[in-house]
Amino acid sequence: MKKRNHKKEKNETGNNGAMALSFGALNIADYVTTKKILNSGGEEYNPIVDFFIRKNCFGIFKTAATLAGMLAIYVDEKPKMLSKALLGLYGFLVAHNVKEIVQHRRETKSDGA
Repeated sequence: MKKRNHKKEKNETGNNGAMALSFGALNIADYVTTKKILNSGGEEYNPIVDFFIRKNCFGIFKTAATLAGMLAIYVDEKPKMLSKALLGLYGFLVAHNVKEIVQHRRETKSDGA
């Protein structure tokens, strides 16, 4: 019976590790796509992120927030609904950013043609 509990703990830690890595990857994708949008004339609508962008410390803020989030997800005993919701939120944000980038490229191509 003790082995069974040990296997369960390992599996939960593995899930947490995968979720933490996914959170990190989604945050990197969010950072890269946000910078691409800003560099092509877009603007940031999140007032907190906009503040850090204007103070030229968006990268530092994003890195610290991402590492803190990854650690919180990883050390959690069982993946919580909040962790799963954060992954969904960042997945949505990245998808939205990619859509904006593609739309901007299409608009600039049609303007130049």
